[in-house]
Amino acid sequence: MSKRVLIVLVLCLIPLLSFAELGLGGAAFFNSPVLIGQPVTTSGLTSGGFSFGPDLRFKFSILQLEALGLLTFAGDTTALDLYTDVGLALDVLFLRLSLGAGPNFTYVFGGAADPAMFGFNIKANADIKLGKLTVGLSYITGLIIDGGLAWDKSTGMLGASVLFWL
Repeated sequence: MSKRVLIVLVLCLIPLLSFAELGLGGAAFFNSPVLIGQPVTTSGLTSGGFSFGPDLRFKFSILQLEALGLLTFAGDTTALDLYTDVGLALDVLFLRLSLGAGPNFTYVFGGAADPAMFGFNIKANADIKLGKLTVGLSYITGLIIDGGLAWDKSTGMLGASVLFWL
């Protein structure tokens, strides 16, 4: 029975993916070490560093699935982050506005005590459509779920992305 269900799901996904828009590209983000609600200082802003990596988006009508992989170099440690989101994307004239949420996975190289970490994130995108190319700004905030959402312990990343849509 489970083989039949799996075959039916695969056969349903093939036409669904053929009608979806697929965006491939790259992104670069500034890592802000400042917690939400804290005053911003110049020294706090310059200590964050940058992350970069591939960005993949599937858009089905107003539903958007996203996967963003970021590589961060901070001193002797290197971190690999994977942000996966499901959300809504609305096309308004030449703009594409989207908001999504989902899990994120982090693996820290360089002898960390706990190298694998899991979390939750919210991502907002504002893209300008230039034919098959989009150029946009994104904001990601990781959320700490500790007996509820702890907004005061969350930090954000502001970034830019360039995607080519197939």
